[in-house]
Amino acid sequence: MPRNRNQGLKVNWSQNDITRAFKLVEEGTPIREAARFTGIPFSTLQERLKKKNSELPSLGRNPVFSKEQEAEMAEQVKFLGKIFYGCTSIQIRKMAYEYADKNNLMHNFNKNLGMAGKDWLMGFMKRNNLSNRKAEGTSLNRATAFNKDEVGLFFKLLGELMEKYKFLPRNIYNVDETGFSSVQDPGKIVTEKGQKRVGSITSGERGKNVTAVCAVSATGVYIPPMLIFPRQRHSPALENDGPRGAIYRCSKNGWINEDLFVAWLKHFANFTKPSENEPILLILDNHSSHISLRAYEFCKTNNIVMLSLPPHGSHRIQPLDVSIYGPFKAAYKQECNLLMKTELGRKITQNDIASLFRKAFQKIATIPKAEAGFASTGIYPLNPDIFTEEDFLAAEVLNSSELVVSIEERREMDNKTPDQIIQLTIEHNISAPGSPSLLNDYNSTDTILSTQVSQSIAIDHSVPTTSGVTAKDLLSVPKKLVNSKNARKQHAKVLTSTPYKEALQEKEERRATREKKKENKGGVKRKSGKKSTMKVPVKMSIKKVKKKVLQESNCETSSDSEIDMIDVRDDDDDTDIEDLQNKCILCDDYGQNNELWYRCVQCGLWAHAECSGCESPEGYVCDLCR
Repeated sequence: MPRNRNQGLKVNWSQNDITRAFKLVEEGTPIREAARFTGIPFSTLQERLKKKNSELPSLGRNPVFSKEQEAEMAEQVKFLGKIFYGCTSIQIRKMAYEYADKNNLMHNFNKNLGMAGKDWLMGFMKRNNLSNRKAEGTSLNRATAFNKDEVGLFFKLLGELMEKYKFLPRNIYNVDETGFSSVQDPGKIVTEKGQKRVGSITSGERGKNVTAVCAVSATGVYIPPMLIFPRQRHSPALENDGPRGAIYRCSKNGWINEDLFVAWLKHFANFTKPSENEPILLILDNHSSHISLRAYEFCKTNNIVMLSLPPHGSHRIQPLDVSIYGPFKAAYKQECNLLMKTELGRKITQNDIASLFRKAFQKIATIPKAEAGFASTGIYPLNPDIFTEEDFLAAEVLNSSELVVSIEERREMDNKTPDQIIQLTIEHNISAPGSPSLLNDYNSTDTILSTQVSQSIAIDHSVPTTSGVTAKDLLSVPKKLVNSKNARKQHAKVLTSTPYKEALQEKEERRATREKKKENKGGVKRKSGKKSTMKVPVKMSIKKVKKKVLQESNCETSSDSEIDMIDVRDDDDDTDIEDLQNKCILCDDYGQNNELWYRCVQCGLWAHAECSGCESPEGYVCDLCR
């Protein structure tokens, strides 16, 4: 069956033409003249006038679904796409088959495969303004945290600061870190058709991460960056042909930490020259390296006001992420590919990073990009209403209490087949047609988001349905498992406010207490008062802790190949060593079953994932080692 058919001249007129022809005849125009004027065949117009039929004829075979049913399916597909649970083409084809089969509609879909054909899918997408798009990966934390309350709190704090300090646009800055590697992404190349393997030379299998700390103002002024290399000692060769005015630092994993951030703040203050008459507003994310007592004291002394962004919302509300870093990564990839092709067998080393960064950043560091980043996020000019209700739809749905399923229900669902799950969903929806449901009301977006999720929402669906099984029954939002843990949530806050200093001081005191406990546990002496020089690897107790596992990542760290050594005391010290490994080094408490732990890559000790404040175990460094 051809996908693109050449349409003939049948019914080469529209509904407006037939309506206008009827009106002309009613006004006294002859039928033949009205037919000539509107382009409708004389015999067709004459016959329709006799039957008083002014509707456009439907050609071809009868469709499987009515317009109302197709509109219902299309609305559900669009809704799921807006909340980041979009459907694939296979899912839509299977849904169409189930929809027709369970509603006893005549269809010619493939019964063996249990899905509609590709031709039907293409026609369905064309009729309902749908397209097949490449989705951008969005973590669950980002989808749920970017909600109206968090964003509203950020703009409230920003408005209060703007009113209090009267910041000029040249004094509003955004700072953020981005990582890039010496192993480039080769991208697409042109080669022979049908070639089975298409390769492109890269510097290595896996590169090392280099961090760049960049800052830009609302007027397009760029601060020279800080480049952080994954090494212990600095080398002048790392600065070869780098950005002018940039500073270079090193850390074990190439990531920023509290000490390096304070060093960057000093670099930032040297360029911006903040004063009491013209203080600087610095907008940044909630990374743990940005929140320290030393950073607070430096900013307070040097007239820098720090405002943190909503947690996990930097992809939508941070100017550097919105308009700068995307083009920079593309330009950096081009520069790497160009360098690799200038000399046969050439490898990109850490000594080439600064030069490549400079060339790529110069291409994209323009004033219009910076101004667009601040304007599109609503920071400057200040626009708290920059985000529409539709932008928060995913968070509202995912945070809804109506989508929660208990652990017992989840286990029952895991033991059933997909057909049984669909049947249970259909029976549940039909048995309670009057129950309030957020999914039944997604067309009224404004009403959904202006009402608390916990309240009952009852709005009529804009698309009527005459079927017993609806598209929402077949394509429903997955239910989330009840989480008994109450994880600590972060919010947008003024990091240089006076009340926040007390929290930072308490954090420093807790850190000092933990370090003291660690020293005491590591310094237990033998009963004889002498210290043994024999060493045993910490991995003797790691086997017992292995079940706490790094489930989130299979990454390899340098600590996997290194064996840390501790002093052996007396025979009773095995219990102390085991306690040290089984206790969280941050809260000094034991864990529960199936609880996620992170292991520090430097000291090899363990901490609860919630206590660590990190999203991933990759390269985790505990507070004691920072």
